[in-house]
Amino acid sequence: MEDEELLHAEVRYFNCRLSEVIEQRTRSSKSGKILSDALNYIRDTGGKRLRPIICMLAAEAVGGSREKALSTAIAIELLHNATLAHDDTIDENNIRRRNPSNPARFGAKNAILMGDLLLGFACEMLAECGEPEVVKVVMNALADIALGQYQEFTLRLRDLSEVTERAYMEVVELKTASAFMASAEAGAMLGCGGEIELENLRNYGKNLGVAFQIQDDILDICGDPAKTGKPVGLDIKNRERTILVIHALNHSNDVDRAYIEGIMSGTGEVTSSDIERVREIFINSHSIKYAIALSKGLILDAKSNLESLEDTEARYKLQLIADLVTMRIEEQAHEDYLKY
Repeated sequence: MEDEELLHAEVRYFNCRLSEVIEQRTRSSKSGKILSDALNYIRDTGGKRLRPIICMLAAEAVGGSREKALSTAIAIELLHNATLAHDDTIDENNIRRRNPSNPARFGAKNAILMGDLLLGFACEMLAECGEPEVVKVVMNALADIALGQYQEFTLRLRDLSEVTERAYMEVVELKTASAFMASAEAGAMLGCGGEIELENLRNYGKNLGVAFQIQDDILDICGDPAKTGKPVGLDIKNRERTILVIHALNHSNDVDRAYIEGIMSGTGEVTSSDIERVREIFINSHSIKYAIALSKGLILDAKSNLESLEDTEARYKLQLIADLVTMRIEEQAHEDYLKY
């Protein structure tokens, strides 16, 4: 079986089990149509399902069973989608996975309520694992995600001179990497892994998650919407302090630096020509090249975190996931923006 098909098979397996849980829950739910809509939206719009698959594979990679990790994996996917519903509402993002986002389809107020209901259902699924320490790991990650979202929001309000790469990394580790870390660690705990295995898988999740966010930053400005399923330039419109912005501010001439500062500090509408100009600055300052190199280095670190594990198919699939993340830029970005 080809490497790509191996991961597709994992996605199909998880989607099948998730659908079983959704069908059972919607039949017995007292929450009515709103929870059914939220769950069916998750099922129908799909996604890469990286976090739950990492959870199941981590359990297998340390000698355990994916079945024991399944309820936790489903809980993690529910939590992830709950945070997306809230994030898309905050960011006023109308597109998600080539479909209308949750708030665009159901309305902002309903999206917030749906996110809350998904959080509640996720806690029920998480409790089924029967391991208080696993529950603690996942719930801590949820708190970190919320804190990261808050810090990202407040970072927009800070003076640009105070926004460093270190501050960016602190936000990313909380907002994005914490879910990957919890997925890997929780899976390893449920597979009865040793402390060294837990530490290595935790670091695998951290490096993978940070790389994933950096690539999201790149694709936001360089991606093909038909491939990414997201609009171009949303980070610029929201005045996000991404790794590209931070690098460009430190590696551009005075005119280009002033242009970015004007966009980031402004309050008016960001136009498509603004986005094109900012992209040009990112290219000229080699900020895109820098971010790609940074993400590739983190992917290599993530793969090295797996080297101490037993040579199993599960470990191999975790390596494939890292390779899949590396390929996102080549597969989803416009080639013209990567030539420089």
